[in-house]
Amino acid sequence: MNYYTLIEKKDINSKFGEIAQGIIIEKQSKFLSFLFKIDSEFEAQEKIELIRKENLQARHVVYIYSILENNITNVKFSDDGEPKGTGTKAIYELIEKEKITNICIVIVRYFGGILLGAGPLSRTYLNAARVCIDSCYKKQIYNYINYEFECNYSVYNILKPKLEEFKNKEEIIIVSSKFNEKVELKLKIAEFNFNNVMKVIEEFNYDK
Repeated sequence: MNYYTLIEKKDINSKFGEIAQGIIIEKQSKFLSFLFKIDSEFEAQEKIELIRKENLQARHVVYIYSILENNITNVKFSDDGEPKGTGTKAIYELIEKEKITNICIVIVRYFGGILLGAGPLSRTYLNAARVCIDSCYKKQIYNYINYEFECNYSVYNILKPKLEEFKNKEEIIIVSSKFNEKVELKLKIAEFNFNNVMKVIEEFNYDK
């Protein structure tokens, strides 16, 4: 199964490290939305607390985040006192349908004094999330295979620009490089392109 994350379409005036932001006003209530790209639950909680501390006068701070772990999405959420099913339910259904993960959405509500009702409230929260989601690109998350090897320095100098090219396409992640008697490299290689990357590495017969 393919999963996707979100990346920003353009630079924004980001105060909290968010990649997208939005604002919706509905019957005098103000909904501020923030979307973060995350890699861990700790990072998500850190962003949520940052937004909460900056909006102490808000009536509700609603959030939902999803992290891909072992090809399974781990989703957590809070409606922060809003009526059951009105805060994050529709947002959850959207990101699950679109297979979007490794994101955290925080929506701050400043109550305007007028109750919206369950249906309109749920739609407003969904629209606040959509403002952020629609302002980003979807990008596939690759499955990576761990691979380690060593080579001499002359081979490394030839391999380096080729590895950088793979890295720029996110077809590999260079986890670490150690420069001792030989160069020791730890890579994560995208599963879909593993054979092509290996052909390039093995072409130089680095172990001789």
